[in-house]
Amino acid sequence: MFAVRFGFTKQLKPSWLSSSKSILFSSSFSSQAPIESSIDVAAFQTVLTELAPFISKSLTTNGYYSTQTPFAILPKDSIRLMRQQSINLRNQGRFEQSWSEKIDSLGKVTRFDKEGVFACEPDGGDYDTAPDLIMYMSILLQTLPELLNSTDCGDFGLSVSSFNAKLAITSPGGSVYPLHIDNPQGISSGDTRKLTCIIYMNPDYQYGDGGELRIFCGKQIEGEKGEVVDIIPDGGRMILFWSDEIPHEVLPTAPNADISDFESDRYALTVWIPTDKYHTIHNPSSKFAKLGDEAFSPKS
Repeated sequence: MFAVRFGFTKQLKPSWLSSSKSILFSSSFSSQAPIESSIDVAAFQTVLTELAPFISKSLTTNGYYSTQTPFAILPKDSIRLMRQQSINLRNQGRFEQSWSEKIDSLGKVTRFDKEGVFACEPDGGDYDTAPDLIMYMSILLQTLPELLNSTDCGDFGLSVSSFNAKLAITSPGGSVYPLHIDNPQGISSGDTRKLTCIIYMNPDYQYGDGGELRIFCGKQIEGEKGEVVDIIPDGGRMILFWSDEIPHEVLPTAPNADISDFESDRYALTVWIPTDKYHTIHNPSSKFAKLGDEAFSPKS
């Protein structure tokens, strides 16, 4: 089996998270007056609280969850601001060429660049430029793990002891992400990521813009081609799935557009949440444990 993992995977300690706004608005970021985020924190937390039982049930049953409407998590104005702040970070030179590593059945690792894909790791130091991005990550990490750990579906052991974040741009003209699993090696490589949380920032997405997230759902009948689900990256849609088990890829982004058509750039912010229950990572008894083998088999 081949597995693919992406760059920007170091563990980051969210020291700016623990003391909430006192750190986010620290003068160490700027000598000027604090910049306020436009995100309504209470409203965002309420939405997460209301959705948590549905997220938990869908993760347990299907291995993934997607909001039903494009602006269910945050209003369109907030998503538009987050996209503009992402553009501002890009204009500051924060983005680099995104890369992946292919791991073959013998464990050999080969690194390669992903053409047309650029990424950066946003953190508290970006607050002055991207206050809404940082506030979103802060509230998500402070709120969602605890909510999901306390649902009827059981304690997932999600933790904020460390986290990973990636802000990615997929360029028009057909840029893709290859089929991969976010955390293919797990504990053997010290990777404890368990839950992938993606929010899109494409408020003006139109039919035909492409860049759908394709999730491999497995084979219903042995010998047949595996079933997939394609999720449109429109508006501020949120998608969550198990980082260590769910194979997925990104389909061609704006295949009929020119690479210089920046309006067609696909923006996505990913936050990875780890688990303290290491036995749940690549658990052979999980109903999703064989998805990787099925997805990467030649007949898939």
